[in-house]
Amino acid sequence: MDLEAIFEPVSKELELVERELKTALSRIGASSTEHQSRLGILPGIVTHPFSVPGKRIRPALVLLASRAVDGSFPREPLINLAAAVEVLHAASLVHDDIIDSAEERRHQVSLNKRFGNRVAVLAGDILYTHFFSLVTNLPQVSPEMRLSVLDLFINTTQAMCIGEILAQEVGAEPQPLSFQDYLEISSDKTASLFAACCESAGMVVGAGRERERQLREFGLGFGLTFQMVDDLMDKDHGLPESVDLLAQTQTWAQKARDQASTFPVGEYRNRFVSLIDYVLEQIDA
Repeated sequence: MDLEAIFEPVSKELELVERELKTALSRIGASSTEHQSRLGILPGIVTHPFSVPGKRIRPALVLLASRAVDGSFPREPLINLAAAVEVLHAASLVHDDIIDSAEERRHQVSLNKRFGNRVAVLAGDILYTHFFSLVTNLPQVSPEMRLSVLDLFINTTQAMCIGEILAQEVGAEPQPLSFQDYLEISSDKTASLFAACCESAGMVVGAGRERERQLREFGLGFGLTFQMVDDLMDKDHGLPESVDLLAQTQTWAQKARDQASTFPVGEYRNRFVSLIDYVLEQIDA
């Protein structure tokens, strides 16, 4: 099963996410006529990371997780939240490309290569601030809930940054990466955002603390599986040969399956399992 088939139950909502992304990005700088006249290039800068759409896995996780635990909750705030997490993801990629001196992203020239590092840093910062603006203005959600979701993503953003700092520190050392460091970096840089996508969806629909924990644990296990598969395919994980990364991948995939099995029986729980299977299949693709 491919991603399009897995996401089919929320496909129309994902289309609305794309529409919301375009609307949200068009607002950046639009409130100031001075910015519009002096920085006419700004829209092209902030929309550049979205020119070639990614897999949209993170927005899909928000939508699937919310459906899995409460299919009757109003969709507008969840569509807005799904769009917001894609903005956050894009901001992190912009900064990652600067750190890595990347020249391409999704088969097009990277933002830093096209506009330079200084502009790219600031563009990434703008996207981060816009993400937080989107979260604090979620419709049909109480101010208290907005604050809770904001707090979750503040902690997540900090974890992503700390993970990158750790990666830079241990990457400068001559010895191979320890698996413990690898796991910490992967958890912070990648899996923490997957976990927050799932947990925040549960929070918004009022799923309760235990269900939110289950959603978060699924996101963590799935996110680690996703990162490990990516590293197995790229063969650039930096781990010693004694570490069986394939076995570790299977272990974390099973942990994600175990958490998915706690979700209410139905189509959406099955989609989570299919998503795990899809990622694992990429190893042999």
